[in-house]
Amino acid sequence: MATKKKELAASGLKESATEIWLAGLGAFTIVGEEGSRLFQELVEKGREFQDEHEGGALTKLTERANTLKEGAKDVLSKVTTPLEDGLSATMQRLGMPTRTEIVRLTHRVEELTRIVQQAKKAKAELPARPTARPKPKPKAKAKAAAQPRVRTKAAAATTA
Repeated sequence: MATKKKELAASGLKESATEIWLAGLGAFTIVGEEGSRLFQELVEKGREFQDEHEGGALTKLTERANTLKEGAKDVLSKVTTPLEDGLSATMQRLGMPTRTEIVRLTHRVEELTRIVQQAKKAKAELPARPTARPKPKPKAKAKAAAQPRVRTKAAAATTA
């Protein structure tokens, strides 16, 4: 009896799974067929809404937002300009360079670096100079060899 219940339950579960699968395929088919028609309906409704409300709330909101944006820019410039001027004056009193001075110095350093590199390149292209030193005169050696060495008592004691 227990096996019959299990078989009935298994066959019922299999039928339910098959029906769910088929329902999913049917929904997919309907969406495929009706989806493009529904999309076109939504586009038409959107056009109608836009035509009815054009020049209405959306345009007014956009204009108001632009007005507020311009007002905010004006207030910001009124606040930041005195702050920037005061900061600039303080930096000058402290001896700090301005942005234009830093840019000018940077360009000058780049120019000097370029000149040094060109000088190095020009020096490398020059022919090498002879680096040999003149040999000492043989007469000086001959005189030193011709003179007898004098031994002192201290030198003689250490060698003995």
